[in-house]
Amino acid sequence: MTDLSGMIAVVTGGSSGIGEATVRRLIADGAYVVSGDLMRAADHPPELHHVDLDLTDPEAGTTLVGATLDRFGRLDILVNNVGIAPTRPSFVGTTDDDWATTWSVNVMSAVRVSRAALPSLKASQRGSVVFVASTTGRTPDPYFVDYAVTKAGLVTLAKTLAEEFGPHGVRINSVSPGSIRTPLWDQPGGFVDDLSARLGLPREEAVQKFVRSERRISLGRPGHAAEVASAISFLVSDDASYITGIDLVVDGGSTKSV
Repeated sequence: MTDLSGMIAVVTGGSSGIGEATVRRLIADGAYVVSGDLMRAADHPPELHHVDLDLTDPEAGTTLVGATLDRFGRLDILVNNVGIAPTRPSFVGTTDDDWATTWSVNVMSAVRVSRAALPSLKASQRGSVVFVASTTGRTPDPYFVDYAVTKAGLVTLAKTLAEEFGPHGVRINSVSPGSIRTPLWDQPGGFVDDLSARLGLPREEAVQKFVRSERRISLGRPGHAAEVASAISFLVSDDASYITGIDLVVDGGSTKSV
C-alpha cells in the first residue's frame, strides 16, 4: 500500500462507486479525507469529513475547499471524481438540456473545485490532482455521446493544468477507467438493464457479451471500483513523484492501442 500518512485530500462524489472506493483507499493509506457530495457514504470513519453540497453550484468549489481549510488548515490532494453517465438513444435525440447537464456535472464541477483548490495545492509542496475520466473519451460510444465528450475534455484539462502548475510543484494526472461495475450499473433502469434490453439477453448474459464481444476486455471481466482507487492512490502518492500529465488507463486491457 502507498503511504499518505497525514495528508489532506478532497474527493468529489465520494459517497458511492469509484468515489467511495477512493475515499476508503486514501484513508487506509493514511490520509484524512473531505468528501463533497449531495449524499453521505454508508459509514463515516473519523478520518472522513463530509460536506453536503451540490457540485453544480458555481460556489461549490469555494465552499468545499474553504471547509477543508477551516478543518485541516491545508490541502494536499484533490480527486475530481463526481460525474454522471446517462445513456442516450442517439446523437440527434440528445437535447441541449442533456448536453448542458452532463457538461455542468462532469466538467464544470471539476473546473470550479480545481480553481479553488490550486492555490492551496501549490502551497502544499506535495500537491497532486487526479481527474477521473473514462476510456469512453478515447474510444467513443454512441450510447454515451455527451459523456464521452466530457471525459475527453477532462483528460485535456488535466494535461493543460499539468503544464501550468508543474513548475509550482503540483502534479496533475487523469485516470481513465474502463468498464467498472459500480452500483450505478446494477440499479433499476441502470446500465445493465439498458444493456439487457438492447442486446435482448438476460442481465448477466448481456454483461458477458458486452465484456467479451463489445469491449473485448482482455481479463474477461468488468473491473472493481477498488482497482481504480488503487491507481488513484498511487498517482497522488510520493511513489509517483515524477509522474505528471499522464492519463492512466485502468480497463483490464480493453483499449487496444500502441
